[in-house]
Amino acid sequence: MDIVDDNIQYIQARTPKALSDIETSKDDKLIPLWKLFQYANTTDKILITLGSILALATGVAQPIQILFFGDILNAFNPTKGLETNDEFQSNINKIVLKFVYLGIAVVVAAFGQVACWSIAASRQSKRIRHAYTAAILRQEIGWFDKNEPMQLASRVADSTLLVQNGIGRKIGDGLNFTGMGIGSIVTAFYYGWKLSLVLVAFTPLIALSAYYMSKSIASAVQGGVDAYAEAGGIAEEALSNIKTVYMFNAMESIATKYKNALEKSELAGVKKGLAMGLGTGVMFFFTFVTFGVGMYYGAVKITNDQANGCFDSGCYNGGRVMTVFFCIIMGAMALGESGPSIQAIYTARAAAQEIFGLIARVSAIDPNDNSGRTLDGTKVSGAIKLNNIVFAYPTRPDVVVCRGYSLSIPAGQKIALVGSSGSGKSTIVSLLERFYDPLEGSITLDGIDTRTLNIGSLRRQIGLVSQEPSLFSDSIANNIKRGRPDATIEEVHEAAKQANAYNFIMAFPDGFDTMVGDRGTQLSGGQKQRIAIARAIIKNPAVLLLDEATSALDAESEHIVQASLDQLVASRRRTTIIIAHRLSTIRNADRIVVLSDGVVVEDGSHDELLEIENGHYKTLVKSQVRSEDHDTVNSDIDNDYDTEHTVASKNNHGDSMTTANDSVVTMTSQKDKPAPISRVWKLGWPEIKHYIIGSIGAFVHGAVYPVWGILLARCVILYFRTDIDSSEMRRLAMWWGLSFALLGLVYMIALVTQCHQLTLASERLTSRLRVMSFSSMLRQDMTWYDDPINSSGALTTGLATDSGAIRVMTSETLNAILVNAASLGVGFGIGFYYSWKMTLVLLAIFPILGFASVVEMQNYVGTDKALNNGDVMAGALLSEAINSIRTVASFGLEQDTQSLYLSHLLKSRATDIKVALKSAAAYSVSQATMFFAIALTFYYGGYLLVRNQVTFEEMITVLDAIIFGSIGVGIAMEGISDVGKAKKSVQRIFSIIDRVPAIDSMGTGGIALEHVDGELDLQHLQFTYPSRPNSKIYTDYSLKIASGQTVALVGSSGCGKSTAISLIDRFYDPTFGNILLDGTNLKDINIQSLRNHISIVSQEPVLFSGTVADNIRLGKPNATLDEVIEAAKQANAHDFISLFPEGYDTSVGDRGVQVSGGQKQRIAIARAIIRDPAILLLDEATSALDTESERIVQASLDQLLLLKRRTTIIVAHRLSTIRNADVIAVLNDGRVGELGTHDQLMTIPNGLYKNLVSLQVKL
Repeated sequence: MDIVDDNIQYIQARTPKALSDIETSKDDKLIPLWKLFQYANTTDKILITLGSILALATGVAQPIQILFFGDILNAFNPTKGLETNDEFQSNINKIVLKFVYLGIAVVVAAFGQVACWSIAASRQSKRIRHAYTAAILRQEIGWFDKNEPMQLASRVADSTLLVQNGIGRKIGDGLNFTGMGIGSIVTAFYYGWKLSLVLVAFTPLIALSAYYMSKSIASAVQGGVDAYAEAGGIAEEALSNIKTVYMFNAMESIATKYKNALEKSELAGVKKGLAMGLGTGVMFFFTFVTFGVGMYYGAVKITNDQANGCFDSGCYNGGRVMTVFFCIIMGAMALGESGPSIQAIYTARAAAQEIFGLIARVSAIDPNDNSGRTLDGTKVSGAIKLNNIVFAYPTRPDVVVCRGYSLSIPAGQKIALVGSSGSGKSTIVSLLERFYDPLEGSITLDGIDTRTLNIGSLRRQIGLVSQEPSLFSDSIANNIKRGRPDATIEEVHEAAKQANAYNFIMAFPDGFDTMVGDRGTQLSGGQKQRIAIARAIIKNPAVLLLDEATSALDAESEHIVQASLDQLVASRRRTTIIIAHRLSTIRNADRIVVLSDGVVVEDGSHDELLEIENGHYKTLVKSQVRSEDHDTVNSDIDNDYDTEHTVASKNNHGDSMTTANDSVVTMTSQKDKPAPISRVWKLGWPEIKHYIIGSIGAFVHGAVYPVWGILLARCVILYFRTDIDSSEMRRLAMWWGLSFALLGLVYMIALVTQCHQLTLASERLTSRLRVMSFSSMLRQDMTWYDDPINSSGALTTGLATDSGAIRVMTSETLNAILVNAASLGVGFGIGFYYSWKMTLVLLAIFPILGFASVVEMQNYVGTDKALNNGDVMAGALLSEAINSIRTVASFGLEQDTQSLYLSHLLKSRATDIKVALKSAAAYSVSQATMFFAIALTFYYGGYLLVRNQVTFEEMITVLDAIIFGSIGVGIAMEGISDVGKAKKSVQRIFSIIDRVPAIDSMGTGGIALEHVDGELDLQHLQFTYPSRPNSKIYTDYSLKIASGQTVALVGSSGCGKSTAISLIDRFYDPTFGNILLDGTNLKDINIQSLRNHISIVSQEPVLFSGTVADNIRLGKPNATLDEVIEAAKQANAHDFISLFPEGYDTSVGDRGVQVSGGQKQRIAIARAIIRDPAILLLDEATSALDTESERIVQASLDQLLLLKRRTTIIVAHRLSTIRNADVIAVLNDGRVGELGTHDQLMTIPNGLYKNLVSLQVKL
């Protein structure tokens, strides 16, 4: 990890400079180019300096070549005095050798240019990504509330890739063209300053065109980045909550939402392409006009000097004029060919504006800030005092949650916070953790204002266990060690034992090395909770915050864990704050604090508060006792079905899916099936009109170059003609000059047509591929999602990077290939027409270019797997951290996450260098080949000329046509690497699109149900999760549920209660046996039709970013607002929704963070109610509600069951929700062990159910 530490230290050293140099204003001014390189270290600066020098040298080689070209023209000048053939050939050979030596120098310089810039860019981009990630992780929680967390991981991947493109090889190309341009202009002025002045007269107009082009491109790029981030957020949210998406058949609506977001990116992309085409076209139009004027003026200078009898080397002649011309042309070419570099640089500057702006942002509560008082953990007593706290969430400043809240908690005291949903209980926890700071008032720990404490030091003294625990995709041991990274394995084991987690962990074949899966999805809810408790226990905090910490545990586990927690509190005067609905977890608290409307309304012990006549607490207790028939609030159930963060669901026993040592698997492991790129083009058939029009534009664009060469050849010949007088030479020069202007107009029209049409087609094709890929993900079976390489973060990152590579191939690369194919085709056609012998010699050179192209493409295809793995793993890690940012903040995991993120990025460092060197070799060969080709052409041309097998006119025409037809070969060569990248991306995308899921959630086959009675028959089921083939969940599970019947499923943790729900909803199919709905096998029913008649409300409800109304409508997309409101009323949600300033249009935030747990649950219940299902699955549906809300919602649910014969399956902890069920099924050993009503089961001596109830009563 030394290399990781070195990079972290370097980034930390650079960040203060960034903070002082970068303004955080929101204006549109792009950051200066040099600030793109602020993360370059000494090695990078050396590489950049060397690469810059070599790039300039490569560019300067071009005007030097022109000087040699002028010498060649003068050597071939038919007006010179007679030479012997040997003298003529000797002169030619000397000049040809100069071309050869220059070509050798270009090989070295071009190789160094690409290698240095590519390696330096790769190194810097990793630091920028790391710094960007670090900046995100250090922001206060309020910042995450205001920004879309789901979009952040996509932004990191997309934006940093744009910056890398702008600080790497494109910069080297830009300097190459700069050297070419400056060298050409200097040479031109040296050899003919008067003619050069005329030729550069239109430069201001060209520069103005370039300026407006760059501004338009930057604006379009930012729009595209924002649109892709929005689309990435939608994908991340859906894939990380895929079961909820499936439950409500939301696949098509989410895919449509994703498509709509991509349409914005299409518009931005087309705008960028149009700006590029129009800007470059206008620049070249003025350039061609300049040439036309210059051609005429060149003829004037030659005729004037000849008329004055000036024939020495200082006078204008054909060779001198053409040297000036070719130098100016080379300078113009440098300007035109620098278009991709300019675009990449401005794109990078636009993307960097956001990146560096966030890096520069000073977090209101920075966990990495080393300032503040540091606490000695051994001396912290845990005394807490809240003084007149006033607080409103940043996203809803008009809704005051705490209104002068005051509370004093002595050290070591155990207090409970109770109150209705939304009363501010969890807000207090957030304030204690300093996720937020109060607007007014103060919070002290041991008499010290928490705002003066070092934030990391403060959070190290606090242990948090929340109702919805967040685990990380790692081993169980590493998840527990996140509470204290330096803990030994023995301490990890002890913490697990105290949390009653040790036994089930050791039951896994891999024990503590068992991977928990993406967001802990390989474990049940109860198992996740116990590991989260162990993580808090190992931290040994002075203050323990238990926010429904035992809500997911069965009665026996809760009893043991609660005893462990009590022992912890007793062993070290540990201040404990409990938020709970269950009376058993708070009645023994030292104090119970009752909250209402943001203030403390009652404060005392359980007994003291019960003595208050008509008191708030006494009312809550009475309501609870009445609803539960004097039974306490614990149960026998472990909720092993997690849908809050679910991507896959697992039973909690049996083989673990993977171990820590083999968890890192590349995404390509399952995606090796070849997929030809031709499949991409077939998908582009709907845009065939645009491709045809754009290709015509590209063909005309490409044909302009050899025609340009012919015009120049005609001028060369004209300047050397002796058979015409001065006036005729000027007249012909005027004609050719007008031809140049006309050619410029054709070029501009062709380029605008090409860029607009091909960009439009490319953007639509890329969007179609992204939508197809995303839609295919949305139809995959849960077995596919169980594979850790298909984590939501990895899939989202793949969507961005793979489609991005294809977009480049189908736009920029296609443009280059079409233009150069046309250019070369027309050039060689002209060459064969004038001299097939010379053309054949030139044609023989091009296999070398082809070989270099193949080398570069294979280089990218062969190494893409290694490159992609590090990026994908880093992206998945970041996505996971952002989505669990409160857990990251609470346990101070920011630095650890940054280190791990960087270590993933650095895995590909050696491969980056290898790729850069191979690409540099291929590029250098392609660049130098043109020099050797020209040398060979002149040598052979001289040979043919001496033997009268070719004329001077034919030789110049062939040479100019082919040379100008080949000017874009270097740029096209760069596109070859893009094809290599895209080829691998195509394989990955089509492997997903082509995969046929065993259970197709978007399938159209099967019986469409019109009416459902709701009779279910589970017949002799055997089931094993595909990822755990050695662990049988069901051995002979049979259960018949009559239509309209309410059935409760109970049993110990891991008995398969939630597995039944998974099978009924067809997330999986049984290994053996059948499930019938109204007598029809579920496998024969259309899966969407089946799910349309089922609603589920889980313990940990999933809300999606959007409004309250949008989330309720997920259950019925075409529901009217009146129906939405009615469903909310039935779920006891209307009143609190109406209190929001924007009512039903209130945004719930990412994952519903803007509403309380109880509010979130009631919205989820409304979502299920509005669907009016035939089958209702209630998996701890009311567990997050306070007593009063639970009573009302339960009454509403009961009323719904009475109004309509609705089959209901209940998995619940609270006795009140199952004792009145028509049938209670007790699961044991993979089958139904007992079946009957509550009263019937209570009569069975030593029965399973009776024992569970007895254990509950003890609590």
